[in-house]
Amino acid sequence: MLKRIKRKMSSLLLKLMFPHSEVWLEWRFIKEAFHFYKLTTLYNASHHTDDDMEKMEYTLLRENHVIEKGMSMRNPRKGFGQQKVSELLKRLQKYYALYGDKDLDFLKYPLATIKKYIEYTEANGVKIESIKNEYKNIASHFDASEIRSHAGIQEVTKEFIFSTCNSNFKSLLNSRHSIRYFSDKPVDRKIIVEALELAQRTPSACNRQGWKTHVFQGDKSVELMKWQGGCHGFEEELKNSILVTANLKAFLSYEVHQAYVDGGLYAMNLINAIHSLGLGCIPLSCGFEYEKLQGLSAFGIPENEVPIVIVAFGNLPDKFKVAVSTRKDINLTNTFH
Repeated sequence: MLKRIKRKMSSLLLKLMFPHSEVWLEWRFIKEAFHFYKLTTLYNASHHTDDDMEKMEYTLLRENHVIEKGMSMRNPRKGFGQQKVSELLKRLQKYYALYGDKDLDFLKYPLATIKKYIEYTEANGVKIESIKNEYKNIASHFDASEIRSHAGIQEVTKEFIFSTCNSNFKSLLNSRHSIRYFSDKPVDRKIIVEALELAQRTPSACNRQGWKTHVFQGDKSVELMKWQGGCHGFEEELKNSILVTANLKAFLSYEVHQAYVDGGLYAMNLINAIHSLGLGCIPLSCGFEYEKLQGLSAFGIPENEVPIVIVAFGNLPDKFKVAVSTRKDINLTNTFH
């Protein structure tokens, strides 16, 4: 109660100090920006990473996925990723020393990925004895049967996707993967329009539908991939893409984060819609600093639209490789209150 009274008094005092509504709004924006900066500075995983078990786990999952992604490309370079795998093994060893007594099971997934990487690399005629030895050292903490076999990459067929993606919602979700290369067959514009129409069913705050979409094809899509910068090695494969943005004009002054909420809801529906229509796709993040985001002006994106995600898409090849990307058990992500 006392805190609530203090907040109201503080608010009243500020209104008296800044009677003009524009100044008052500017102050609120400054206050929100400060708090957002404070929270992101306090909790982001770039600082004191290894001092916090959750931060360390999230960064290790990110580093693990780099290895999965490499194996899932069309033609990975022989022996790719050795330095990254070696660094990941050292980080996993450190995790074991710091937090192994709290969550030893966490290590099973990245270790399974590295095991598959070793098998994959040696099958391509590249010897990696030092990595094998590092792996054996940390894997010795587990029984061999505990290291999952379902990890790394798997080969999927277009026929399988077509047969499962529309049978029910569960199979739709379970059959979706991030695809990093596509067939050369052009994508019919009618399918793109249908996917956009399906995604338009997304719920939004007060049904404002503040999202915008920008479709790029051919060289323009590849240029967008190069701007995004997170698809080295396969950016030339991504000849079709949709940039999802949210229009800040749709939201009120106190809805500081609603653009990202509504935009994220729309983006996921778009991804599922594309998959349901038999195309492959991959979401590519746009969570960049302001200076980099200014580069979107070169693609005709106005300043009032904040980028949410880029969804690259295309027709599926007959066979293709995907990262397994094992998901966490819901007991690790959910709390019943």
